[in-house]
Amino acid sequence: MVATHYEVGETVPVDICSVPAEEEEITFAVSVDVYDGYGSAKHVYPTEQVERIWDLFVTSGDTDEVVVADEVRLYTIPHDELR
Repeated sequence: MVATHYEVGETVPVDICSVPAEEEEITFAVSVDVYDGYGSAKHVYPTEQVERIWDLFVTSGDTDEVVVADEVRLYTIPHDELR
């Protein structure tokens, strides 16, 4: 079951990803579904396939500065296509 759905342009929660510089913002580039895993794990699936995991995000800076939380797994394929 989907725990949370985020639309394009919504701010990415800091428990998923963050950027070191406080003035920078990170938003979703595509709609995503976030599933809760065991413990504090989160699984982030796009609703449409993307080439790279960094294609999930839009930042005002460089995507190399994006820090993914330890318990977060990012995917490039929608959850339904994995079945």
